[in-house]
Amino acid sequence: MLTSCFPVIFGNAQQMTGLQFSNFNGVHAIYTNPAGIADARFKKHNNILTTSVMFANDYARLELPFSFKQMVFGTVPDVYKNNKGNIDWRGSWIKENPDGTPKNLYIGVENRGPAYMNRLGKNGAFALASRTRGAFQLNNVAEPLIQFGKSVIDNQTNITRITDSRFTLNVNAYQELGFSLAHIVFNRKSHYVKVGATSKYLMGLGCGYIINNGFDINTLGGDSVRINKSDVSVGFTHGALFNRFSQGVYQWAMPTMSEIVGGGFGWDAGFIYEYRPDKTDLLTSGNPYLWKLSMSLLDMGSITYGKNGKTFRIMNQTPVKIHADSGFGAAFNQGIDSGLSFVSAFARNNMNYEEGSGKITTAIPSTLNIQFECNVVKWLYVGVNWSQAVVSRRDIAFRRPSSLIVIPRIESKLIECSIPLCLYNDYKNVGMGWFTRIGPVFFGTDNLLKSIQSNSYSGLDFYLGISTGISTKKAKEKS
Repeated sequence: MLTSCFPVIFGNAQQMTGLQFSNFNGVHAIYTNPAGIADARFKKHNNILTTSVMFANDYARLELPFSFKQMVFGTVPDVYKNNKGNIDWRGSWIKENPDGTPKNLYIGVENRGPAYMNRLGKNGAFALASRTRGAFQLNNVAEPLIQFGKSVIDNQTNITRITDSRFTLNVNAYQELGFSLAHIVFNRKSHYVKVGATSKYLMGLGCGYIINNGFDINTLGGDSVRINKSDVSVGFTHGALFNRFSQGVYQWAMPTMSEIVGGGFGWDAGFIYEYRPDKTDLLTSGNPYLWKLSMSLLDMGSITYGKNGKTFRIMNQTPVKIHADSGFGAAFNQGIDSGLSFVSAFARNNMNYEEGSGKITTAIPSTLNIQFECNVVKWLYVGVNWSQAVVSRRDIAFRRPSSLIVIPRIESKLIECSIPLCLYNDYKNVGMGWFTRIGPVFFGTDNLLKSIQSNSYSGLDFYLGISTGISTKKAKEKS
C-alpha cells in the first residue's frame, strides 16, 4: 500500500501568513521582515508560546468519501468507522499523481519560544527572540524509485529493476537566539521608509543527509535486492535531542550544552516602504498607509557540525546483495542515527567506502520574501506574499518550499480574520487557509483544504499561539 511508503504526505510548508500580515503581530513581524517592528502598534510586546506543524508533497492527495464538515461535527457515516467508532482510514483514499516528474516531501515543526519587543521612542524598536525549528525533507525523488519501493514493500512483482533512482534527503533540527533592530529612516510628506535587521546565534541540534546520484538496483525474489552500481554520499551527526526529534518526540525546553552539537550565525534584513497620503485619514482604520511594499532576505547563514559528525561516500561497480533480514529496517525503526550507522557499517564491509572528515556544514532555509498590501477601505486589506527559496533542493540544507499567497483580511485591534489563497509547495499546489485573532490568542492555517465542503485534501497544516502587549497611545502615528 502507498501508506507504507509515504506515511505523512499532505500539506503546505506554511509560514503563518495570516499572523505575519497582521498590523498587530508585534514581535512576530521580525520573522517576515525585521523592519516591521520600527513603528509597531505596541510599546512592548511578548510572545508567550507559538507552535506550527507543516507538511508538503507533490506526489499524492487524500480523497475522502466524506467532507471536512462531517469530520468536525462527528457525522461521518458508520460505514467508514471501525468497531471503536473511529474513522477507519484506508489506503485506497490516497490518490497518486504519477506525472513523470521528480517528487518532493517536506515535514516541518517550528516553535517560537519567549520573545520580547520594545519600542525606542517613535522611530525605532528592538527585539529579542528564540525559536526552534526542525524538518525532514525528501527532494527530487525519481518517480520510478517510488514505484519500485512500493513494489518491494507490498511484495509485488510488477517492478523488478530500477535505474533512475536519484534523490536528496535532509534532516535538520536547530535552535536560534536572535537580536533585532529597526528604525524609520525616511518620513517626508507621503513617503515613509523603515529598515531592520536581525542577527542570530544558531545552535545545531543535529542533521543528516543522503545525496544519491543514482544507483542501479533490482529485486531477486523474496525479500532480497541487488545493487548493481551506486554513488551515494551520506553524512549525519549524533545528538540526544536530534535522535528524540527524529523519532517524533519534541522538547520545548532549551537544549543543554551536551545536546548542542553544532553552531553558526545567521541574519535577516529588510526594508518597508509605505505610501501615506493625507486621504488615508478618511479611508483607513487607524493604520496610516494606503499601500505598502516590503522586501527581506531571511535565514541567511549556516550551521557547522565539527563534533559527533560522520561523513562517507558509497560506490560500487560490482553487484552487492541486501537481504531484508540483514537488520536494515530494524535499524531505521530505532531512529535515523541508528539507521545511518547501519548503512555505514554495511557499506564499509560490502562496498567501496570512502570515509570523510566528519565536518558538516548545512545551510538554514534562506528565503527571499516580498510583500505588497493595500488598505482597500477601513478594516479591509488585501495583500500578496511571494516567498522564494534561495537554497537548491540538492544542497545540504534546511529548505523551505516556495509559495505565492494572496490574503484578503478584515482587521481591528481586538478581532482579525483572513483567508489566505495559496499557490504553495514550489508553486505546484493550490489551497485555501484561514487565520483568526481574538485579542492575544490566534490560530490558523495557510492551507486547510480547497473548500470547507470538499473531500479532496491537497494540504493541511496549522499554527496557534498567544502573545500579549501594551499598545501605543494611538494606533496611528504621524510625524
